[in-house]
Amino acid sequence: MAGGSILLRQASLRTFRRAADTIKWRSRRSLMSCATKSSSSLSTDMSNMMRPRHHVKHCTSLYQWRMLSSVPQRSDDEPDVTCNDADEYIPDELSMEVHDSIVASDKEENRRLHEQRYRLAQEKIESKRRKLLCTEWMSLFSSSQELFKATLKELNVDKGDWGTDGAAFNEDSVLADYKSFYLDSLPSFGDAISEKDTETDISLVSFDSLDKFSESSFADATFSKNYRLMISTFNRKEELQSLLKKKAERLSNAVDTLKEEKEFLEQVKGDKSTSKNKQDFDELIEIEEDVDTALLKIVKADPKKISKQENKCMNVKQLVDALTKSIEHMQKEIDGIIYPLSLQQYQQATTELLNVSSDLIPDLAKYIVNRHSDFEEYQRLEQHTDLTKPHEWYPRARLDKRKIIFHAGPTNSGKTYSALQRLKHASKGMYLAPLRLLAAECYENLTSEGVYCRQQEVPFSTHRSSTVEMADLNQDYDVVVIDEIQMICDAFRGYAWTRALMGVRCKEIHVAGGLEAREIVEKICRMCGDDFELKTYKRFGELRVQENSLSSSSAVKGSYKNVQPGDCVVAFTRPDIFAIKREIEKTTPFKCTVIYGTLPPAIRAEQARLFNDPNSGYNVLVASDAIGMGLNLSIRRIIFNSMFKNNGEEVVRLDHSSVKQIAGRAGRRNSPYPHGEVTCRDPNDMEWLRKCMGTEIEPIKKAGLIPTASHIAMFDGLLKQYGLQKHNSLHETLKKFSDMATVKGDFFICRKQALEIVSKWLKDIPMSTDVKFNLCMSPVKESCMRSKRVLMRYVEKHSQGKAKLPSNAVEEARALKLKEETILLINKALLEADKLSLQKYDYIYKDSTWRKDWAKSRRESKNE
Repeated sequence: MAGGSILLRQASLRTFRRAADTIKWRSRRSLMSCATKSSSSLSTDMSNMMRPRHHVKHCTSLYQWRMLSSVPQRSDDEPDVTCNDADEYIPDELSMEVHDSIVASDKEENRRLHEQRYRLAQEKIESKRRKLLCTEWMSLFSSSQELFKATLKELNVDKGDWGTDGAAFNEDSVLADYKSFYLDSLPSFGDAISEKDTETDISLVSFDSLDKFSESSFADATFSKNYRLMISTFNRKEELQSLLKKKAERLSNAVDTLKEEKEFLEQVKGDKSTSKNKQDFDELIEIEEDVDTALLKIVKADPKKISKQENKCMNVKQLVDALTKSIEHMQKEIDGIIYPLSLQQYQQATTELLNVSSDLIPDLAKYIVNRHSDFEEYQRLEQHTDLTKPHEWYPRARLDKRKIIFHAGPTNSGKTYSALQRLKHASKGMYLAPLRLLAAECYENLTSEGVYCRQQEVPFSTHRSSTVEMADLNQDYDVVVIDEIQMICDAFRGYAWTRALMGVRCKEIHVAGGLEAREIVEKICRMCGDDFELKTYKRFGELRVQENSLSSSSAVKGSYKNVQPGDCVVAFTRPDIFAIKREIEKTTPFKCTVIYGTLPPAIRAEQARLFNDPNSGYNVLVASDAIGMGLNLSIRRIIFNSMFKNNGEEVVRLDHSSVKQIAGRAGRRNSPYPHGEVTCRDPNDMEWLRKCMGTEIEPIKKAGLIPTASHIAMFDGLLKQYGLQKHNSLHETLKKFSDMATVKGDFFICRKQALEIVSKWLKDIPMSTDVKFNLCMSPVKESCMRSKRVLMRYVEKHSQGKAKLPSNAVEEARALKLKEETILLINKALLEADKLSLQKYDYIYKDSTWRKDWAKSRRESKNE
């Protein structure tokens, strides 16, 4: 055996292969002969490797490889082996054991390879399963607004009121930006979870949470699909309901427009016959010839005009029919919506989804921050545009617990009087009015009763009376009165009332205004941690809407010849006011006084005194809507010249609150007219007047806000720090701030358009951002070019260091002298107003133009 092993080790592998190729291993007997002639040991070893009566081909390839590799090399001069002997060979027990061990080793190797392939296949299946689960999970994340809100909450992003799940947030640019960060991160985050990527900053809890998700109801692809379909169904229903609401408003407006156009058509047809009526011409002859000529052009109707109006009515009717059909179709679509899940199943699934995803959301928030390098910069910018907690802007006012006393009631109810009585007895107080006229009136009343009051900074004065925009937030007061609090919802000035209510440093604040402001004032009190007390008042005298208008037709001039002593005509532009004054004084024996917002306080006081004095000879008042803010006037009847006005940006129709506020000036206790009446010049306005007077004013839902100069300055600094703004443009800063600003449901941002317009004017002025922003708060309007010129002259002098207040008594005396001279000139102009050149001015034509502009803008806005 040993000799055979030595021979095996010395045998040549090449010779052995040559022999194997020669005999091709055809039979065990041939191989044994070959091995025998070569060497008996070789024959023994080879025979022991074989089982009897089995062909060599039954040996496995692994066995053959081991056999051949175990044979050593032999030299070329050794003789070749021939095979002749075919004797039988029966292996012994040892050779069988060797063979069995080789076969067992081979089976073990095959088993190991099989297990490895099986393990790889299972890992592949598991990876695919995790991938599918993560894809489904991320789809739910992208669909569910509840998960989006939870993620933003983890990111410390507070967006206030969100509404219901499935609501669309694309109207909020900040939410849209956060949503883009969120949606962009979901696919790669899902891949990291499915692959268990440990290089990412994801905890093991999140990796294991996938198993929890696989055990939930959402592992069922059908259920998950139905849940996402449920979300999309809710979104679709909400979208349809929103469109349905808009179309219903458009239909209502179209019906109103159709009614107006038909009435106008009747007027046009009636004007054709009226123009032939001599009596109407006799009335027109009483007016000046130039106005008569203009009126003839207005009242004259021809077939073309009638045909044009009929076509307009037909177009509006077609619009009404189309909107009606569209609304019916949308309502059918809403009614036919089929929900894949019941509402109970949907709510339970939402709760389950939030519970399953609770471990994943913190890591998703971290992943979003790590993935987007500019996320933290954006978040810092967004934090500086956060206007959701305006009460925190006034920390000194939060040091004391204040008491807010709300005097709520209609006009002529004594609410402001009660608040002022408390102000008079305070050791130090402040009155905040909506108008300079009212602030001046309060100043005069307090001064006449021995209270040392001021309108500007005066040493040793105890009381202050100013407009609400000029509220002093730096001093402590015993009593503060804020008048006309319902103006807190004004789109242009509402921020001033919010600022005063939150920021004045006073333990006792009296707020006077309409009952519609109770809800918002009470909310602000709770926000500030103040006490709230309500006192309600009732109107002293009756206020009645007359049955007829002052004029029988909207196109006929000369209706103001029917005015009576104690009447007040309300118009909304100075040309209208003076034109109506001139007409009344020319067609009646009465003299008129005028009051409007920009009138100097001394002149206003003189005009009010003349009207209130029954022996002055001035029996009629022509005024702007400034009288609606609490001026004490003895008015018998309010006459609206028009129900439309230009608010500086567009033509609007007076809302319910404005109509009631102005109409409430009629009738005053302790005056010759304790009861009041109200009517309109135009018969077409009577329906709207009755509707406004007979409808309760809806509670105010939102208060106006405006960012402070500090907000804008810090935001502008961050923009420059992050390289997002290269030029020192306040206009761009305000626009970006407005886009990113976040407010809660109880507030809105005022004066957006006005701030942008004035900031454009100041674009090239070398000033700091905070100074420019303060100048943007100037009460100027784009439509008033004179106010723009005044502002720009002041800005130019201020930038050159020339704009200064009087620094000594001499300069102050000179300024007061100029003021007195100006007042005298204005008085002289008012007394000779009948000589003003207003022959070509027609307030009827202007009112008609405003009506058309308002109707056109309303149609365009509804179509959008």
